[in-house]
Amino acid sequence: MTGEVGDDKLRIVKIHDGTVIDHIRAGMALEVLKILRITGEDGNVVSLVMNISSGKIEKKDIVKVEHRFLKDEEVAQIALVAPEATINHIENGQLIKKYCVELPDTLTDIMP
Repeated sequence: MTGEVGDDKLRIVKIHDGTVIDHIRAGMALEVLKILRITGEDGNVVSLVMNISSGKIEKKDIVKVEHRFLKDEEVAQIALVAPEATINHIENGQLIKKYCVELPDTLTDIMP
């Protein structure tokens, strides 16, 4: 990305190990960070893209967190604020698992 006005290309650096949360409804990435209790103080690299064009939904956000893998409870919480989100589990630079978020049958103690 050159940073010039009108430059319509965006490069998002791949992560080696961690989680990519894609297809988050535009403007909801900050809520996802709150759910995951990501403050930037733990030392993990976090990439955040907001309001990017998408083919699946009109606009979307993306969150990438290096060296962090999500628990089932966290995925359920994300499903509340980003029901169209997909979770990508990355290891050694390779996509290991990709799945859509789903709400569990029962919701208990899900909000941080």
